[in-house]
Amino acid sequence: MKPGYFSLVLHAHLPYVRHEEKHRLEERWVYEAISETYIPILWQVDRLQKPLHWTVSISPPVVEMLADPLVQDRYVEHLDEMLELIEIELAEGRSEQEVETLHFYRGRYNDLKTTFLHWEKNLNHAFRTYREQGFIDMVTCTATHGFNPHLFTEQAARAEIRTGLNCFERHYGFRPTGIWLPECAYTPGVDRILYEEGVRYTFVDEHALLDADPTPDKGIGAPVYSPHGVALFPRDQIISGKIWSSMIGYPGHPDYREFYRDLAYDRDWAYIEKFMHPEGIRFDTGLKMHRITGDSDEKDYYVRAWAEHQIDNHAFDFAQTLEGHLEAHGGQMFPPFLVTAPFDAELFGHWWFEGPEFLGKVAERLEEFGIETITPALFLERHFQDLETVHVSMNTWGRKGYGDVWINERNEWMLRHLHMMETQLVKDVADYRHKSPLVDRALIQLVRHYVLAVSSDWAFILDGQTTAQYAAERFREHTRLFAELETALYQDKLSDELLAEHYRAYPFLDDVDVDIDTFLSPHDYYVTEERGKEDEAILVLTPEYTGNVVGDLGRRVIDEVEARAADGETVYVLTPFKEGLPEYERHNRIHVYRVRLTSPFLEHVMNQVAAQNVAYVKLAHELVSKVPFKAIHQFDWMTITAARSLAKALQVPLYSTMLSFETTRNPHGHGGLFDAIHRIESSILAEADTVFICEQLSTEEVGMRYPIGDNVKTCLPLDASPYGQKRLKKNTK
Repeated sequence: MKPGYFSLVLHAHLPYVRHEEKHRLEERWVYEAISETYIPILWQVDRLQKPLHWTVSISPPVVEMLADPLVQDRYVEHLDEMLELIEIELAEGRSEQEVETLHFYRGRYNDLKTTFLHWEKNLNHAFRTYREQGFIDMVTCTATHGFNPHLFTEQAARAEIRTGLNCFERHYGFRPTGIWLPECAYTPGVDRILYEEGVRYTFVDEHALLDADPTPDKGIGAPVYSPHGVALFPRDQIISGKIWSSMIGYPGHPDYREFYRDLAYDRDWAYIEKFMHPEGIRFDTGLKMHRITGDSDEKDYYVRAWAEHQIDNHAFDFAQTLEGHLEAHGGQMFPPFLVTAPFDAELFGHWWFEGPEFLGKVAERLEEFGIETITPALFLERHFQDLETVHVSMNTWGRKGYGDVWINERNEWMLRHLHMMETQLVKDVADYRHKSPLVDRALIQLVRHYVLAVSSDWAFILDGQTTAQYAAERFREHTRLFAELETALYQDKLSDELLAEHYRAYPFLDDVDVDIDTFLSPHDYYVTEERGKEDEAILVLTPEYTGNVVGDLGRRVIDEVEARAADGETVYVLTPFKEGLPEYERHNRIHVYRVRLTSPFLEHVMNQVAAQNVAYVKLAHELVSKVPFKAIHQFDWMTITAARSLAKALQVPLYSTMLSFETTRNPHGHGGLFDAIHRIESSILAEADTVFICEQLSTEEVGMRYPIGDNVKTCLPLDASPYGQKRLKKNTK
């Protein structure tokens, strides 16, 4: 065996284009993918009958359309029409070269129909069977291919991921540990959601690792762990480019089938009309009689034998190139060098007609060359201890490597609608869930409308301006249906008939796939699901806490809070809101609220401190109706005003920890701000039940600058609770 591994990943995805009415042109996208990609790939898996270690990602829209009886029956009708057209063509006395190609198509379409009927019209059964036989591995994608860097809320990101996993598990009987993030789009934080949902690996483009912090020692020769422990497998662009690149790739060889020239455009309308759209629209039949030939518009006829010869040549060249690539990195150990090659599955067959056969030939050649293939799951099983952990910024495999395709002047208008729908769902779920089975079904249908709208395909199509009208109409329709149903919810006008009508329009996902609780914020979930009889709690006010730690103060607060929670205390922490961090999170007995200002931001520091204290007081008075606080503990001068006010209002002891004072921070200070802080600090020394000062400050030193009493103590060690020194008065509000 050669040193290193090769891992092939094929991602099958189409937008959900199933329509009840017949003759929608977009539904032909499914027929083309089945005929040119999905069945031809299955043919190769079946032909080789051995573990290939190919990883097939199949998105929920594809899974659902393959399982849909309406799509299945229409596909059989499509095959019959194609076979009828081929017979008519053969009866027309075409040239010898055309007849030869038509015979090839006749055999191929008969084979397609035989295979499709063998699997009882549901190709999910075929993929599932080959996976269970160990020939391939499978992962899934998010619910509708939503572009996660542009999702506004954590709830929406989680809903896309969880719903995709649920749908896949219902059809395939297992929950995959890997997932294809749409457009290979990674953004910091999505790894935490993936990990929490049981996902252990995904795929990124190579620049994600090359620009990571720190840059991994093995570059793109090995996956890395994200900060939350999800393995990121990087695309190797040198090897992948041999296949997809228009400049150096194989698919552009003159002997391969020409994609853009179709028989429909070479025949008179009167002749071909029967096989075209009833409204007189000419479209591709799928019978493409010519080969690429070259850059010229003049195309020669397709010669199947020549194409097969090139498949062999290119498979050999690919294996040889890969061999050289692996040998160049043969010294890499722990783990050995890995080449990951992820592709859109539809590249093989649809765009590159001979692609599936090329993959089958490559599998044979790699074995001859002694190159070991491996799935990401198996790689992690062998080498989970050998990976580095790095920070990866937002990135994609799209144009320019970031989000340029999915947000630009052609599609940016969609985002404001999507963000509004997300925030409305969070609100609607919190306000209405479990009011009745009918309301819960309505919430599920709202989620269904949202995920259908958030598909990255609409923005992608608008960017490319190919079928832009359809993409824009589909997006607007889902937002319209969302608004219509939400209005019925608000006006108490829901009915079984209305919900059935909405579902019939786009019967995507089973109700069991959609968990409306996904849209609950952690705080709402806690309030509605977990809050029981509350223990007496300590209310902590601090300007620094996890995610916003500047110096020793934040570290001391975190240690103090965690130590008290370990003692069995329930602790509520109020700290300033920070962008990128959740407004509420809970870790066992610790509740953290990051408090937003309720007033406009003002530049002067004292105005900011005052506004933050007002926000603390407002939230504390909301909490106190449900949480019995038995003490207040404040840190630093910036929280003194709110803490002092709350302790007085709630009639509970007030504790203060001061690691420094304005006069120790700034011994030669003077002026208005200095005096103001000095006055605030003096007040806590007079009014707190106990003031703990930093071990580095002596009571005598503080006493030289402030009036102090017996309530001033040196900070206790963390294993000693400050609250055990005094009997706490219970909050009676």
